[in-house]
Amino acid sequence: MKYQIALLVFGLACLASANSIAIVDEGIWINLEESELTNVKITFRRADTNSAWDRFHSLRLTTREAILDTQHAILKDHADVVQADITALLTNLIQSGKRHYLDQLWITTELIVRDIDRETVELLRDHPDVESLVAEEFIPLEQVEEGESFDLGDFNSTIQNQWGVVNVQAPAAWARGITGTGVVVGSIDTGARHTHVALSPTYRGNNAGENHNYNWRAPTGNAAIPSDTNGHGTHCIGTHSGTQGIGVAPNSRWIACRGCATASCSRFDLESCGNFMACPTNTAGGAAQCARAPRIVSNSWGGAGGQTWFNPVLTAWRNAGISGVFSAGNSGTACNTVGSPGDQPLAFNVGSITSTNTLSTFSSVGPGPNNAIKPNVAAPGTSVASASHLNDTGLRTLSGTSMACPHVAGAVALVFHARGGTVVAAHERITSTALAHVSGGRTCVGRPEGTRPNNHVGHGRINANGAA
Repeated sequence: MKYQIALLVFGLACLASANSIAIVDEGIWINLEESELTNVKITFRRADTNSAWDRFHSLRLTTREAILDTQHAILKDHADVVQADITALLTNLIQSGKRHYLDQLWITTELIVRDIDRETVELLRDHPDVESLVAEEFIPLEQVEEGESFDLGDFNSTIQNQWGVVNVQAPAAWARGITGTGVVVGSIDTGARHTHVALSPTYRGNNAGENHNYNWRAPTGNAAIPSDTNGHGTHCIGTHSGTQGIGVAPNSRWIACRGCATASCSRFDLESCGNFMACPTNTAGGAAQCARAPRIVSNSWGGAGGQTWFNPVLTAWRNAGISGVFSAGNSGTACNTVGSPGDQPLAFNVGSITSTNTLSTFSSVGPGPNNAIKPNVAAPGTSVASASHLNDTGLRTLSGTSMACPHVAGAVALVFHARGGTVVAAHERITSTALAHVSGGRTCVGRPEGTRPNNHVGHGRINANGAA
């Protein structure tokens, strides 16, 4: 009998020991075969955030600053407690010569460790607090169509407003004094050429007393100065906050986080940027100041539909009164092609139209999960001229739902300038004032394109002046 009990105890001990070994994505080992260092994300066994969220919601806070600060304080405190032993271990390793650095995802109680070696991966794998080690994944930016490039200097004083700005009737709102003043728009994209003549006046980092801290973040590498080697982000920022006739909200201010270091976007960087927008930090990722959060975040990126991994960030944004605007994707006009996170309930999703108010041939189509109407609205996305990353006076023409998304972000900025209010109210203004597009006679999930709302352009093409 004693022998059987001893075997039972030994078996339970072995089971407990086996269960303490974390799950390690195969991609991590593959990466370490190809390189000495890799990036991993740690998930924790005691990471359940329900109690932290319950504490936050029980407070029934009313001011935006209190909501931003308290949400961050409660969730970060929870993350700090759960991650304490691992953080101490990794910090000690850094002090002993390891080169990795940490990036806490306080919204989800996860921890990104960049430039980590095999020995440290094995230490983490065997630590009882670690649930899993996740390999870095990348989402390709939707391919955009390149058009002509030109220079602002060629226009002298006769430059016209970009056609999309006119199409959404932004100049009529400007004439009423509604230009986006006092509203900050965040960009998660490939970065920004902050010195461009159309972007420099509206970059918050150029305001008196400001610098790049709290206005710029590059999770991979911690670059202290904004840059953009791709151009996608610079172009999109120009459309929502540019001057010189290219931006819908030319007196708004913009900040940026580089979630896409190349022509693809690291999910680690995208999640880190989502945390940054909910509570901005300095360029090194520290000394958070949540009151610096934007009112809108423009997201011209996305992956396959039906994915929920970004939803915790969307929840934190919505709690804080931040509108998350997303492109629908460029997979064409077949049904069920809209991508994530834009297809999720808390994301405001944007399809693309042409200058003749027809659906762009590349614009992805809904519905979203549970047959939800997606996209929510449509905006100009074909042959849109905006700022170039190649020099400070250049413009380039691009086509994609990536170009449509910032038109809506700028329109939401005009609504917040004119009316203030909640994200829900602002989105309702955008949808309720939207206009009919020229229908192509298509149908998705029993909703003809000629009726509204539908799964091709949602509630219709936006009317920024009517909404504001």
